[in-house]
Parts: sequence; C-alpha cells; structure tokens
Amino acid sequence: MARVRALVLISADGRLERLARALAEGLESVEIRTDVMKADPSRTQPISVAPYDLVCVGSPSLGFIRGRPADDVQEALTRCTRLEGKRTAAFVRRGGLGTGRALKALMAALERQGAWVEDFADLGSEEEARAFGRRLKNVAGARE
Repeated sequence: MARVRALVLISADGRLERLARALAEGLESVEIRTDVMKADPSRTQPISVAPYDLVCVGSPSLGFIRGRPADDVQEALTRCTRLEGKRTAAFVRRGGLGTGRALKALMAALERQGAWVEDFADLGSEEEARAFGRRLKNVAGARE
C-alpha cells in the first residue's frame, strides 16, 4: 500500500517555521510522509500538488484587528496545479483579534482554487501544531 503524503506550504516570512516543523512532526508520527515548502515570491513556475494526498497551507495572521493571510501564500496558491478537489487544511499563527478573519480568508483562497478545506486551526504553540498534525490523519486518509 502506498504511503500517504502531505505538503505543508507556508509563508516565507519566517514566523511559521517552528509551527510548520511541529506540524510535520505530528503528521510523520501518524506515518504521513511530509514535505515542507515555503511560498517563494520570486518563484514563477507552477507548484504541482498532484503527488500529495493532503495539502496544509499556513500563514501568519497579519493585522491585529483586520487580519489577513500573507500575500506570498495567497500568490503561491494561484500557482498550485491539481488543487481542484484536493483535501486541504488551513492554519494561521495566532496573533491578535484578526486571527479568525485571517483564517477565513485563507480558507476562502483555497476554495477559490477548487480545494476542499477539511480542517483548520489557529495555532499558538508547537504542541498545538503537533496535535493538529496527528488530527489530520483522518483527513489525509491514513490507515492504522
């Protein structure tokens, strides 16, 4: 049986690196092979998500009250190919009153690309990120 694969796509601004690594650890702990990729604003070529069973997209919450996801993540999503119908999860780094608004905007960006947002979280610690990764086992279709 083929091993389940996940991609964790995060903003390149550096605020999500620890959370992304912890999320990947949580996914790996339930035997989901995981790649972490930063949204590179200088990259212009398409990003194929075809090999992945699950795509997790993360952003900091920008703006204390009127939160929004990072521009580089939103731009990277427009370059993702084979995202239509893909199982996805969205997460933001908790920060300020705008966290919920940023998370909703990130989920909307995924849905505009045809993705199915099956889970979401606002994360404030590495342990929360690991737990979120373990929880995503069911979303990814991993088996015992």
